[in-house]
Amino acid sequence: MTDLEYVEHILLLEDGAERAARFESDPRLPAILPEVFALAEVPQPPEYHPEGDALTHTLLAVQHLPPTPDRRLAWAALLHDVGKALTTREIRGRLRAFGHDRKGAELAATILARLGMEERTAADVVWLVRHHMFALSWQVRDEYGLTRNQWRFIEDRRFPLLLDLLEVDALASGASPDKLAQVDFYRRAQALAANPG
Repeated sequence: MTDLEYVEHILLLEDGAERAARFESDPRLPAILPEVFALAEVPQPPEYHPEGDALTHTLLAVQHLPPTPDRRLAWAALLHDVGKALTTREIRGRLRAFGHDRKGAELAATILARLGMEERTAADVVWLVRHHMFALSWQVRDEYGLTRNQWRFIEDRRFPLLLDLLEVDALASGASPDKLAQVDFYRRAQALAANPG
């Protein structure tokens, strides 16, 4: 079994608690994924992340995956915040991880290439990691505020997976009502884009 298959077998276990427990206890995983385990003790702002450090958040995201997740979603949940180990700083008394989505996408591409994931699947995972902060940057409250380019983005074939990633990210952040409301809003927008009439 390759390292890719080994990690993916754990990521795709049906029981979320078992998934997370394996990541916490399996001695082989830190050697395969040092970039993920570098998130241990990377602090996060408690007002947005009451669950604790970035590794705790990541493992909760993996735990909150559906029982039979799309493998691209599973890898994106595991890697979505991997850039925080390199970008987290205290700025004027506040913890910030500016650019962790971009840095995370770079790291995800490197990790998945190292593990030998096929290019098309890896490209989708990298896209998900790169765009998992889109809702925060857009700051749109209703569909009338969406631009033509944003509607085109919503029509992307990977957008449903991105919303699934947003949902597990929100659930891993203490089930943030604001983040879950964003997911609901963009699901409605996606439905409008798919059925404009």
